[in-house]
Amino acid sequence: MKLLILQDQLRVGGTERQSLFLARFFLDRGHDARLLVFSPGGELADEPAGMGIPVDFLQKRTRGLPLWAPGLMRAVAGSGADVILCMGRTANCYAGFVQRHFPDKAVIGTLRTGKTLFPLHHWSMGVVRGVLANSNWWARRMRDRGVPAERVHVVHNSVLLQRPESEAEQARAAARERHGVPAEACLFLNVATFRRGKRHMDLLRVMGDLRDADPRLAWRLWLVGDGPERRRCQRWAAENGLGSRVRFFGFSADPLPFYSAADVAVSTSLEDSLPNFLIEAQTMGLPVVAFDCRGAVECCDPGTSGFILPPGELTAFRDECLRLAREPAVRRRAGAAAVPFARRRFAPLPQAEAIERFLLCHAAAVCGNTPGHPLS
Repeated sequence: MKLLILQDQLRVGGTERQSLFLARFFLDRGHDARLLVFSPGGELADEPAGMGIPVDFLQKRTRGLPLWAPGLMRAVAGSGADVILCMGRTANCYAGFVQRHFPDKAVIGTLRTGKTLFPLHHWSMGVVRGVLANSNWWARRMRDRGVPAERVHVVHNSVLLQRPESEAEQARAAARERHGVPAEACLFLNVATFRRGKRHMDLLRVMGDLRDADPRLAWRLWLVGDGPERRRCQRWAAENGLGSRVRFFGFSADPLPFYSAADVAVSTSLEDSLPNFLIEAQTMGLPVVAFDCRGAVECCDPGTSGFILPPGELTAFRDECLRLAREPAVRRRAGAAAVPFARRRFAPLPQAEAIERFLLCHAAAVCGNTPGHPLS
C-alpha cells in the first residue's frame, strides 16, 4: 500500500503523535508511507527525522497560516499514493476537495476532535471513501447526520505514553519530594491545553469548593499545559486563596513525571472525543474523574477505573474528588484496575493493525475499482 498522511502541523498533541506513530508503524510493515504537513514548525517538528519518517511541507517556512495549503493537489498527485489519510481538523477540511479531485484514490477522513466540527470538516465526511472515528460517540453522530454506517469505522486511540511499573514507585517518590507534596496528600492532575472548552475554570471552582468542604484535608492540584486561558486561571487561583494548593507547570514535552507523582486524573472538559490524557493516566495507575461528555465514558471502565459524572455538575464532581481524597484505599483500588484495562483496550499494536486492515480494504477497492467495505 502506498499511503500519504496529511497533517496540518506537528504541534504537540494527541493527533500529531498518532500521525507519527502510524507513519512509523506502516513503514515497519513494509508499506510506502510518508507525511505531508501543511506548515513547518511545532514542538514535534524534529520528530519525523529522528523516527526515519519521510516528510514534505507545503509551506516552506512558518507563516502562522495553518489553514493555507499551497500546492496540495500537486503534492498529492506527485506522491502516487493509493490511500490518503487525513489527520487533524484542518487536513480533514481539505479531505472532501482531495477526494473530488482524485476520485480514483481512497481518501480517508478522521474524527478525533471533541470540538464542534468546521462546516468543511462535516461536508468532507460525507464525500470521502471512509471515515475513521476514535469513539463510538462520533460513529453515532455520523450515522445521525446521514453518513452510511458501513463507511464509518471506530478505532480507539493508541496509548503511546507508558512507563514500566517497576519504575513507577521510585519516580513517584522523587517527583513528590522535589515539589514538596506531602506523602499523605491526594494529588489531582490535569494535563491539557488551556482553552475554554477544557473548562479549567470549572476545575478550579471545584477545588475551591473542595477546600471549603474540608479545610484540613490534604490535597494538591497540578495543572500541566499552556494556552490562552492559563493566565486567567492563575489569577483566579491566586485571588481565591488556592496558590498554596494549585500549581501551574506550563507545557511539558514529557508528562510522565507528573503522572508518576499523581493520585487521581481529573477533567472537567466538555470538548474531548476520547481524551488521551485520561487514557494515559490510567496506564500510569491513576483513576479518573470526568464528565460524561462525548466519548469520555469510552476511555474508562465506569465505576471501576473511572468515575463519570453528569456534564456540568460541579457539586457532584467535587463530592467524588472529596471521596477519593478522603479514602486512599478506594483510589488505589481504582488505580490498580485502571492499568490492565487501559493497556488492554488501547494497546498500540491492535489499534494500528485495525487501521491497517481498514486502509488495505480501501486500497484494494481502489486498485480493483470497486466500492470498499470496511472491516470490523
